[in-house]
Amino acid sequence: MDDVAGSMALSAVQILTGLATGAATAVGNEAGRAVGDLVRARLGTSDDGRAALDGVSADPADPSAVAGLQEAIRQALAADPEFQTRMAVALAGPPPDVPPAHAVSPQYTGSIIIGGGSKVRNSQISLGPLTITNTRAARVSLTGIAALLVALLSLGLYRGVQLLTGDDSPHSAAGPSSGLKPSAPTPSRPASSTSDTDAPAVRNATKVQQILPDAASLPQGWAVASGSPTTQKCRSRVGISKDGQSHPICDTGSVLDLQSEYDPGPGADYNRVNVEVLAYPSAAAAAEGFVGVEAENADSNDVKQVTQATLPSYGDESSAVTMTATVPGSGSRVSQGFSVVRCGSILVRVVVSDDDGSTAGLDALNAFTRTVTARAQQALQDTRPTTAVEL
Repeated sequence: MDDVAGSMALSAVQILTGLATGAATAVGNEAGRAVGDLVRARLGTSDDGRAALDGVSADPADPSAVAGLQEAIRQALAADPEFQTRMAVALAGPPPDVPPAHAVSPQYTGSIIIGGGSKVRNSQISLGPLTITNTRAARVSLTGIAALLVALLSLGLYRGVQLLTGDDSPHSAAGPSSGLKPSAPTPSRPASSTSDTDAPAVRNATKVQQILPDAASLPQGWAVASGSPTTQKCRSRVGISKDGQSHPICDTGSVLDLQSEYDPGPGADYNRVNVEVLAYPSAAAAAEGFVGVEAENADSNDVKQVTQATLPSYGDESSAVTMTATVPGSGSRVSQGFSVVRCGSILVRVVVSDDDGSTAGLDALNAFTRTVTARAQQALQDTRPTTAVEL
């Protein structure tokens, strides 16, 4: 095992699993989000990586799941020097806002200063009352311990589940990819504290369009519907929450709105899937747009009943609902599943529709939501999206 990659993987997985067990407070959000986003973005591009993340998310105390995640991180670090560099920066956390008052440290001939009262001298490493023999194995172990301590101090005790999912929205539900909750959703303000400067913006229409899955990214038998994708004029669109408040989705022409429809072919339990990508000029604008789209999805009336759906949480914040409605005049019933996810300055919305009255397919809703979220994260990292839909 490569010493550097192994030590960093051990530090990262101990942080993630340790915090996931519950001894956490919301301190160090910026560094926590950086580590969580980095791990999800890198491992989320492969089946094995996603399986490793899902295993620890489901049970952080499972030794086999922990070992699998550690090995997945180690392999990614060993194979990708850029990922290794970014992980080292993320584990170290952001620099302090104010320079230290004293920049001069005590000097020891033939020694390395580790901290106040701790040093390496000749063949021994002293940490206060603890003395360690200065061998190669001891130095490697000490490097991993030091990286872990630095990361813990930077992250604070940030919630481990948030590190694995990137979600800090109280209304995003983690759970299986199917099943309904009995009560209707109440759209709420995003809990994310992402600011305008925390996330990049994708303002090129061609790059935004690449977030939409193309024919090569679809399962066998699926097709991009004729006329897709399309570019919409996103103006004067608002979502009305249950308390009657209006939340603008795109009140200016600066929001890029691209949409595409997909045909599942014969034999599917649903008729079509629609994907919308909204690219905002800033993360703050996208956060407000998320509330609007969430309220728009949850809008119900006398003939349309909306119920919260349980999907895994994605991106910075996410939610999902299902809807059943009676068509006026005909008495026929239709159903739809809606999801919305915010990744920094980008929103993705997925709609699965069934015009025959059956329950909309939550498996398809989850698969497209997961895929388009990953493609949005790749675009934000200035990487061409390649994630394919897997049903």
